[in-house]
Amino acid sequence: MKYGDNCWPDIEASDKDKIVVVPLASLEQHGHHSPLLTDTYLCTAVAERVEALMPDDIYLLPTLWVGASDHHLEKPGTVSIANDVYTAMIKNIVRSIAKAGFQRVFLLNGHGGNVTPGTQAINDLANESEVYDRMWIALASYWTIAAPVMGADDHGMVSKQLSHACEYETSMMLHLHGETIRMDRVTSSPPLVDSPYYHSQHGGRVNVGKRLTTSAPTGAMGMPHESTAAKGESLLNAIVGEVVACFRDYATW
Repeated sequence: MKYGDNCWPDIEASDKDKIVVVPLASLEQHGHHSPLLTDTYLCTAVAERVEALMPDDIYLLPTLWVGASDHHLEKPGTVSIANDVYTAMIKNIVRSIAKAGFQRVFLLNGHGGNVTPGTQAINDLANESEVYDRMWIALASYWTIAAPVMGADDHGMVSKQLSHACEYETSMMLHLHGETIRMDRVTSSPPLVDSPYYHSQHGGRVNVGKRLTTSAPTGAMGMPHESTAAKGESLLNAIVGEVVACFRDYATW
């Protein structure tokens, strides 16, 4: 069910044990070929398809389109909220949901930059009040939840995993909003570092602080030139199925 389609008496009378899902995304550069709203389009598509499959089990909030994207600000068009402000914003969203009496909140993330301030927010809340002892508040990126079903070989991918404005994201965008993709302008950057300890596109055992455009001067990573709508449809279907499974499990905690 769409949370915002209810009136306040409906929320007052609702089943407070249902999961309230808050999609988190961004408005930021995605290379020369993919629109600023890429993360918002993708996270929204996952969230809305999940809601359509389990409308009686979740309340879906509108996607939060602005994210913690300071590391993308070098490229024009990015709109960002600083990490400390983003943390405060997430805490107030969850506080509002808690005040309405709900016991399960799931922050479904679609932008990597939101993970650190979002995690800070839910940990701060856990230590803020005993109210949250009785609640479950979780945060996870859709690609982390769906990692077991996102194998490159399962979807015909050439690149080994999702990064940024990459074969994976671009393929899903071609499937969902192909009219916004400029395949004639595709560029990408090779990894700045590829070592056993750190990969500049995929992370690793060492955390490194760098602006994205330092590691990827064009603003895009991976192999977006290998993208197809068919790959994107296959990938999106797998992701949605795994997120549904995750939510069904979360409802039993």
